[in-house]
Amino acid sequence: MIPSFQFSCPTKTAFGAHALYHLPFDLAGMDACKAFVITDKQACEAQLDLQLSQAFKDSDMSLGIATLTDTDELNADFIEKIYHLFTEKGYDSIIALGTGKAVQIARVLNMVLSLGPEFLRHFKEIQDIKAPLLPLVFIPNLPADGRESSMETLFQDRTFVSPFLMPDLVVISPDTMLSAPDDIILNSALSSFAICCEAFVFSDNPLVRPYADLGIRLIMDSLLPLLRDIDLDKKEILYGKAGKKRKDPLSRIVHAAVISGYMKSNVSDMKTAKKSLPRDMPRDILGELIHIFEGNSSPYLTRLLLPLTDQDQYSATPEIQRPEAAIHAIQDFINELSVFFPKEASNGNT
Repeated sequence: MIPSFQFSCPTKTAFGAHALYHLPFDLAGMDACKAFVITDKQACEAQLDLQLSQAFKDSDMSLGIATLTDTDELNADFIEKIYHLFTEKGYDSIIALGTGKAVQIARVLNMVLSLGPEFLRHFKEIQDIKAPLLPLVFIPNLPADGRESSMETLFQDRTFVSPFLMPDLVVISPDTMLSAPDDIILNSALSSFAICCEAFVFSDNPLVRPYADLGIRLIMDSLLPLLRDIDLDKKEILYGKAGKKRKDPLSRIVHAAVISGYMKSNVSDMKTAKKSLPRDMPRDILGELIHIFEGNSSPYLTRLLLPLTDQDQYSATPEIQRPEAAIHAIQDFINELSVFFPKEASNGNT
């Protein structure tokens, strides 16, 4: 008998080379025709704002683009400023182009637009977000930790949790990927990997497992090739456009990070989700994963071997040996990645 469960993921994920150019159709399906884009200096220096505008050139929609500066912060004064800009110009939807601050500001702005500017003065008194907000699109360009796609939004010292805070659409395109340092890639990928593995094994929610399975496969297929070819594109500029041969695996790692946000929103009390990277070294988070799996009797630990390896190895391994084989597969993954770990990680537990 399947236990009762609840799964909330209102977000549509568009992934692939042409995902960006379907955005006008997706927004039209949300009854939006005038989008307000919040982006950052890195994205604009890589001309991602122009690329986004190009995707709309044959549509009847219009865009307004606000580029954040280094001094723009997530505070009441700045949010109120862009709130008035949004309402005066008659925008009807939000696109967050980038990661980190651009997404945080977009999400808080969306709450203010739906709840009114008094939210900025009385946000501590608001109990919950109980109704849909304006259409929100997230276009990531760097690996992150999944918070951007989760149902949690932090404003000052208050954390809001609601499925209505999740983006309506996430657009993951290889062409919007920026070159990132290998430590950022590694930290994002292993955090996503650990979260997806833990969710796969311990969640009783049958709808969690397909997402977690995909997140694991995206990391297993892309991380090592990407790190091994870190110098493949010698002309690549840090935080500039990712090189031709690196943008595809990088977009898969970003996709896994987005999935980890869905997992955080639907699986409670995950130990690996509480790890803080890069303060917690990459080796530590995988060591924590092995520790919680050892001696565990979850039937899904047996099935974890499949996304960690392939159909042939899974079929060739006797069922009784599959839990141990899954743990060994994670340990082998750690060993292969060890050359890329920061030196400080050598003292971590495995």
